[in-house]
Amino acid sequence: MFRQLSLLFAILATVYASGEFVVLHSPNSVEFTVNGEIEQSSLKEILSAALGYTGKQKDADHSITIWDPFAMPKALVAIAIDGIEKLPFLKNGTLITLYPLIVDEVEETTWQAIRSRVEERSNDNTLVRINLSDGVDALGQSALGELKPTNMENLESLRRSKVEEDRKFIEEMELLHAIADKASSAKKHDSGTDVYWLVVSALRPVLDLHGNTSAEAQEAYLILNDALERVSKAFVNTYDDKVVISAFTNDASKVRNARSVLLERQRRDAPSEFSGRAKTYTENYPVIFNILLWFGVIFFFSLLAICIAIADMDPGRDSIIYRMTSNRMKKDN
Repeated sequence: MFRQLSLLFAILATVYASGEFVVLHSPNSVEFTVNGEIEQSSLKEILSAALGYTGKQKDADHSITIWDPFAMPKALVAIAIDGIEKLPFLKNGTLITLYPLIVDEVEETTWQAIRSRVEERSNDNTLVRINLSDGVDALGQSALGELKPTNMENLESLRRSKVEEDRKFIEEMELLHAIADKASSAKKHDSGTDVYWLVVSALRPVLDLHGNTSAEAQEAYLILNDALERVSKAFVNTYDDKVVISAFTNDASKVRNARSVLLERQRRDAPSEFSGRAKTYTENYPVIFNILLWFGVIFFFSLLAICIAIADMDPGRDSIIYRMTSNRMKKDN
């Protein structure tokens, strides 16, 4: 029965999800506990929470478990693979968990949100977004320094191909290798949180040209997998394991459909009119309530202590209270 339910949930997640999200590396102080599918609009909350930032959505707190708040990650490396829905190359060899992703916003929107969140806390950060499709000329003097493509060996058909799509893909992979080589020089001493946002966009044209199951496609998967592993190892060594490395797919053509599905789901799951919350609700209510509550508690116990102190007070024989209440004094008067 449990196996059938798991299969049913997997099928439902596949129907609604239009992408995938994976954590390639995270330190022992942070654990991703995501259950079910993820909306891409929630990625900024999940990744920010992994860096130690307070999430603005309550769901983000349930997706991250912090085991050691004194050893939080110092950097985030996110790799957006544009134009595809699945990450088949990551399912072979390594034991990782793929999360279904609902692509309800473009990757640049997610990047802008994370960057602004990091900039609010500190200005001493390395915030880099590199779109590998810009090519060598545009990235010659990037924030990571001068990037020179690294020649890759053991390539079969794609390297020898003269097709524009294959050549662009190889160029992007060579730039990924160059970024891995520059990882050690990118880190600043005693800096704040660093974010590296890399966009791969040349895989989709290769798949459209040769087919998803062709030999060229399989070679492209292996090349990309090797490049991601190299980038991951480089940044892990640079930040002494205190780095979160993730990859996700981003198909912009699915954004509108995903938004319509989410709006329908929110409309269906919306609470009824009489849900216990007032029509006019302010976020300051919990703050004001706590102030009044603890003021009342402190005032009550203070008044109780004063009453007990007065009741137990011994005025002494020389006090006016003793003189006025003494029977002998009254008789003399």
